Amino acid sequence: MRSFLKHPAGRIALAIAISLLLHAILLFGPRLKPPVPVETPPLTAHLEPLPKAKPPIKPRTAFAHTIKTRPAVPTAAPTVLTADTGQPALPEKPAEPKHVEEQAASPSKPQASPPLNPLPRHAELTYAAYMGRDMRIGEVRHRLDLDGTHYTLYESINTTGLARLFKKFVMNQKSAGTITEQGLRPDRFSEERLTSNGTETTSAELDWQGRLVKFSSGSSAPLPEGTQDILSVLYQFSQLPLDQPRVALHVSNGKKLESYEVEIGPEENVQTGMGLLRAIPLRKIHGPDEEGLKIWLGLEYKLLPVKVQQLDKKDRVSGEIDISEIRVSDE
Repeated sequence: MRSFLKHPAGRIALAIAISLLLHAILLFGPRLKPPVPVETPPLTAHLEPLPKAKPPIKPRTAFAHTIKTRPAVPTAAPTVLTADTGQPALPEKPAEPKHVEEQAASPSKPQASPPLNPLPRHAELTYAAYMGRDMRIGEVRHRLDLDGTHYTLYESINTTGLARLFKKFVMNQKSAGTITEQGLRPDRFSEERLTSNGTETTSAELDWQGRLVKFSSGSSAPLPEGTQDILSVLYQFSQLPLDQPRVALHVSNGKKLESYEVEIGPEENVQTGMGLLRAIPLRKIHGPDEEGLKIWLGLEYKLLPVKVQQLDKKDRVSGEIDISEIRVSDE
């Protein structure tokens, strides 16, 4: 036996025989009894009073995200909107004391009616950008600032993650203009694209006195009343009466002027990065060989745009931006 184990072939044969024997015992031998469970004492629980709540954390005085092309907001206290309220409660300013005689003597002046859906003075919206519906390719940030009778809108788009490794793309848009009783009236729109091939810039000047829109290419076109640019129109929808089936308006993309006819749908629930939201859907009416557009305005978020879809000529979703955070401030 010892001489048999001295040879490698003998040791291998013995190992195989032992392995076969163990398998035979497990398959055909008597079943092993399972271990006897050990009795454990029953669990007991008791309730204790909750600790005292900590004082709320004061909101920060500046937005967490900044867009490079926008000026800093002085001491604006942002508020993160929630679906429970939608309208954050603002501190009431103390009324200035006035003399009773002065109040009685001063003639009453008619007050201008506020807009149906007032925009916040400052807002920052962050979206996830997708190619189609599922392939995330970047991030979109919007910044809205209202200063008295003027507004400024910024948009910043850039590729992120794996998409940035294959193709670097950055686009900045800016819309600036006046706030009127009808809402936003853009005076200038500009767009700057930074790609691997270089920088491309386009702009449009809206001359409301001369009723002319002038493009950076050198061309111009008549300026109809209520014209918007492709950035301001997303926020102008909240200033329009939405109790009608359709609205018509003109929109400029910095290169040309187009006519939009938008269909207003009934309230529906839409899935977003912030969960299921109540929204008013808007759909651009387009021909069979034209691209389409769908926009959802959040009913619980001051009718700000919470989802935008770009449709190809076959009415399929070619691109989408989906809201992930909304921050507003009225100070």
